Amino acid sequence: MRSSCPRARLVEDINEGLEPSSIANLTDVNGKLFFTADDGEHGVELWKSDGTRGGTRLVKDITPGAAGSSIRELTEVNGKVFFAVGSELWKSDGTERGTVRLATFESEFADVFPRNLFEYRGKLVFEGFDEEHGSELWVSDGTSRGTRLLLDYNPGPESSGPSDFVELDGDLVFEVFDEADLTVKLVKLEDWRRVVELADLGDESSVRKTLVVGHRLFIYYTDEGDPTIAVTTGRPGTFRDLFSTRSVGASGVRDLVALEGKVYFQVGSALWVTDGTEAGTRLVKDVLPDSGEDDVLLFLTVLSNRIYFSADDGVAGRELWISDGTEGGTRLFADLNPGPASSSPTDLLNVHNSKLFFAADDGVHGREPWKLHRGGTPELLMDIAPGMASSSPRGFIRSDEDIFFAADDGRRGEELWATPKEHNDCRR
Repeated sequence: MRSSCPRARLVEDINEGLEPSSIANLTDVNGKLFFTADDGEHGVELWKSDGTRGGTRLVKDITPGAAGSSIRELTEVNGKVFFAVGSELWKSDGTERGTVRLATFESEFADVFPRNLFEYRGKLVFEGFDEEHGSELWVSDGTSRGTRLLLDYNPGPESSGPSDFVELDGDLVFEVFDEADLTVKLVKLEDWRRVVELADLGDESSVRKTLVVGHRLFIYYTDEGDPTIAVTTGRPGTFRDLFSTRSVGASGVRDLVALEGKVYFQVGSALWVTDGTEAGTRLVKDVLPDSGEDDVLLFLTVLSNRIYFSADDGVAGRELWISDGTEGGTRLFADLNPGPASSSPTDLLNVHNSKLFFAADDGVHGREPWKLHRGGTPELLMDIAPGMASSSPRGFIRSDEDIFFAADDGRRGEELWATPKEHNDCRR
């Protein structure tokens, strides 16, 4: 039975009329939503919202006028948001006065640095650049004076290009290019100063995804086009390859998710699992055998003690699937668009480990927002663009007690929407 709660609401028509507001970079910062948007007057700039119309406003017109700013990589650190604007590093506390430039990175590659912003131990670490040191590891405490080079891995102007930052047992682990060996290394930084090599990944390698599970780091990387799953405890000598997707004729992995201490991942049309050992790395289920396609399984998301994902078995179309980690327990969960047609679930978001939000098209209401309460069945959240028209919701994110997303109701263009805060007072 449907709840009597209001399902969703327009937060603010930022760009009045049919023109979209170009909402992007939705980021929760200590219970406030920061994002970028274009109101038709100031261009794309930094905005914030508390879920109310009065609390949704432009933070600062960084590049005055309608040109807008090339804002990217919003990253929360100690209740503030750091971000890049072209070749500059900025910080904001949500006020115009508290939105300030911290540093400018001049290079021949315009609008490239700073990049790879990451919160670590209450500070921001990132890839910065100067002519003397090349692109290396930088740190910022939120002040201009405290924004500085932290590590010159390749001494002099040669660049190490640090990236793929992750924290493992308090240490910063990342990928660098070692100019001396001409290979890519996985290293960790201990106590902000000591560098320890964990693995030599090869001369043409690249880390694609990382996932920390307990005291282990799982890594998906490629070396000369060979996609590989590996694991390390962060201690030298513990790095080991577990599985090469090329061995089963697949070209890569899209998602790594953890469930009950194990890591699940997509390989071609199949779901795989590893417990961190070669013997414990195995096929769970091939949804569409012999398809030769790499996009059969998408959006792996853990909710409670199950994995949900979007999959196409060649019979029911692309629909919502579920897995408990066993072959028999990996199955079609809901055929939202009955028959061979696809509802194509996307943008799956776990909230409070009790609800799943996603976008789907049931063939009746167009592409709209849906929700699944743990233990229940999927329900249409709201037919925002009535009838067969689609509001095409995207970017679901939780901030405080709201779930925000961008959607187009067909009358105002794509704008900022949210589920109501009243969901604590009744079951939605």
